[in-house]
Amino acid sequence: MSNKLKIIIAVIVTAFVTFLATVAGFTALYLFTHRGDNSFNEKLDLIDSILESKYLYEYDKGEMGENALKAYIEALDEPYTEYYTPQEFSSYTEMLQDGYTGIGIIVSVTDDDKILIIAPFENSPAYEAGIEPGDILKAVDGVEYTGSELNEAVNVIRGGKEGTVVNITIEKKDGSEENLNIIRSDISDESVKSEMLDGGIGYMRITQFNMESENGSHSTSTEFSEQLKELTDGGADRLIIDLRDNPGGILQEACGIADELLGEGVITYTEDKNGKRENYNSDADMVDIPLVVLINGNSASASEVLTGALKAYDRAEIVGETSFGKGIVQDVYSLLDGSGISLTTAKYYAPDGVCIHEIGIEPDVVCEMPEEYKNSYASTVEHDKDTQLQKAIEIIKEK
Repeated sequence: MSNKLKIIIAVIVTAFVTFLATVAGFTALYLFTHRGDNSFNEKLDLIDSILESKYLYEYDKGEMGENALKAYIEALDEPYTEYYTPQEFSSYTEMLQDGYTGIGIIVSVTDDDKILIIAPFENSPAYEAGIEPGDILKAVDGVEYTGSELNEAVNVIRGGKEGTVVNITIEKKDGSEENLNIIRSDISDESVKSEMLDGGIGYMRITQFNMESENGSHSTSTEFSEQLKELTDGGADRLIIDLRDNPGGILQEACGIADELLGEGVITYTEDKNGKRENYNSDADMVDIPLVVLINGNSASASEVLTGALKAYDRAEIVGETSFGKGIVQDVYSLLDGSGISLTTAKYYAPDGVCIHEIGIEPDVVCEMPEEYKNSYASTVEHDKDTQLQKAIEIIKEK
């Protein structure tokens, strides 16, 4: 495993959201046992019998079962495959939609098992409270959490209704600690931001790839399509797409955007353990406009699908820093009791056959941010001080 942060975004892994019902009578026990493994089953039955007859204290067998399921899946030692309790699974699926209640932060796990705040969403409660990229989330409502307990911490943060207060303990980069009382809010910010720059240059920043939410919020690909039309109708004849700090999301949404920008061909394809291949294709219709794409080390997953497709067809010039390198697919399975599993099932490949997992995408033009902004969320840097954006503008003016 490299020393890169293992981005385990509060939603934001690339997922085919496939909710599969299991057969009637499927119990939690069978989820973590093999039908023919009698020694395992017998040992578990024996332990249960001893606990029931001999154990001094009261215990919650249901809670123990949930913890056992978690431990069983965690033993795979693979950060993107995970078991979710019913409450956790509800939160997980909500976060794949463009709207939920929380404080608005992107989090990950560090190599030393801490919860790292990658960035707050713009204008979110966390942003307004002064939480910054690089801060460590130490405790929620007085309870300390490690990186391995990330989902538990996230569920507590998101466990209250809009307008309620959650107390967050933050360790700043200088080692000092802050206790912040933050009011939960509806985090339903648009995932696409756009503006017209000088010289007929359209600028679009995609923060993540979301599906349409139950409250009617548009999907990312729909937002992109609508805002691209507004830009081109307003005179934009060139376009910069900013995917910096975009951790990914729904694969189909990234493919929807790629379809709009590419001619007929393969956008990406996946292969499972048996070599079964599935293609994601674009049709012949396209918006034919010069493109530059911005990426950095936090551009991951679905962001890399879009970037990889545009690069493979020489459709866009890529500017910035090497992307994160997540080239695997998670299927999401729903179980009868409301629990679920996010399961790594395949690798995905760029149209040229390259899998970037744990490698990332190299930009065509390498450009770093100024030293004082290297640990900052790119969107918080003013345009005139953003060296990567200025390089993108310089390049696209020549197209």
